[in-house]
Amino acid sequence: MADTIKKVGYATYPSVKLQAMETDPKTGKTKFTFIKELLFGDFMSPKIENGEYVTALVGSGKKKVEYIKVHCRNADGWIKRSEMQFDRPLEVNFIDVGQGDGCHIVTPDDKHFLIDAGKSDNMYRFLKWRFNLRSAKNVAPPFTVVISHSDTDHYLGFSTIFAKSKEKEPQIKIKKVYHNGMIEGAGASLGTDIKYNGKKYVTDLCDTDADYQERIKNVKAGTYINMLKKVDAPKEALRKGSDPIYDKNGVKMEIMGPVAEEIDGKAALPDFGDSGKTKNGHSVVVKLTIGHLRLLAGGDLNTESEYHLIKAYSGIDIAALKKELEGKLSDEDRKKKEAEIEAAVLAARESLGVDIAKSCHHGSADFSSEFLQVLNPIATIISSGDEEPHCHPRPDTLGTIGKYSRGKRSLIFSTELARSGKEFLELKDLDISAQKKKERVVTVYGMINVRTDGEKVIIAQKLESAAKGRNWDIHKMEWNEKIGQFEYISDKES
Repeated sequence: MADTIKKVGYATYPSVKLQAMETDPKTGKTKFTFIKELLFGDFMSPKIENGEYVTALVGSGKKKVEYIKVHCRNADGWIKRSEMQFDRPLEVNFIDVGQGDGCHIVTPDDKHFLIDAGKSDNMYRFLKWRFNLRSAKNVAPPFTVVISHSDTDHYLGFSTIFAKSKEKEPQIKIKKVYHNGMIEGAGASLGTDIKYNGKKYVTDLCDTDADYQERIKNVKAGTYINMLKKVDAPKEALRKGSDPIYDKNGVKMEIMGPVAEEIDGKAALPDFGDSGKTKNGHSVVVKLTIGHLRLLAGGDLNTESEYHLIKAYSGIDIAALKKELEGKLSDEDRKKKEAEIEAAVLAARESLGVDIAKSCHHGSADFSSEFLQVLNPIATIISSGDEEPHCHPRPDTLGTIGKYSRGKRSLIFSTELARSGKEFLELKDLDISAQKKKERVVTVYGMINVRTDGEKVIIAQKLESAAKGRNWDIHKMEWNEKIGQFEYISDKES
């Protein structure tokens, strides 16, 4: 049996109770006390003595159950032997970075990706906690970084992550930095502005690291470039047609946008009205696939760029059709154009339809209902924060997400709602004499956790106050082979 012993295991679907076990020496009865709830895929180390797992049989006769002693989430305890598996699921963590986006992905073979990092140091503090970087001796695994676009609430948090330590060796090593090709300089310069067939475009994109190095020599550096200069990893652009940034063992991260056009032999991105709309609209769009599950992260897409994407994947110009629908049309012509829009939605859904979507632009009102129909997810995750002037997520956005989501009980998650502070603070608990800087309220407790093996999915948020035998609010989705879709598995509230 010794050759089957493994030093690492993972908690089974959907969650596992880690418990303390005590046996009364007089009666022989075993008592369990709840320690904490482990999520599907939580890493655990089984206790091994003399080449065997430390186990215990509890119960009598046919009701005997084998338990195994494990260490998990900084605690020792017992779980049922059947509650430990050896296949690691995919892990997608939507970090509560406050106002902004920040996503941490861990593949089953332990490759780590960051898609955006918010504006402040929240992502760094999460990684510091996750990999115990309080000790200078500890080093996190190497990361591949995707910066969706050059808005500070998506990239500025990388300044702390990229910073070198006193020993001039970063605790967090970066293998490569991907971006959308527009390396923004001071004054909102995104590249070279051109006109072609009466339309505006941005060209001279920084596809390679050599392009990036040339760009930063010839443009005045702003905050974005100064952040990128902190890391030596090569910089490379992503867009539709790029190779997947990961494709192994049934897990793929492919690039759906931005979508460029070729003008005079160069890639060019359409101008969407101003530099802000243009860089937002050309956010890197990543589709993550494992087994049957599809998940989309789309940065800060806006109405114009969503129509641009639908056209790229359907061949139908919805923006032009909607403009025609504003004019005077016969009933027959109106129905034809509406049918064309419906056909565009269905055609684009073949490539862009997903089961889980990260809401674009933090739940902004700048979206198209057609794009939400294209995505048609079961679950949507919104990353937004307090103390911002936009009131994200917007009420009409929430309503439309629900309207065009799939299933009778579609799901909307929010990092902002998952984390909330106390309604009142006791004045006696405040040391108003202490000369302290502001304490940040935002913590990892607002994180939305997604774990999946491609057949089963959990989406979990931490309870603000632990319930009996529970630390997490867990929602389950399972693949239904008969209907060829995932279904939300609703539990009665306990």
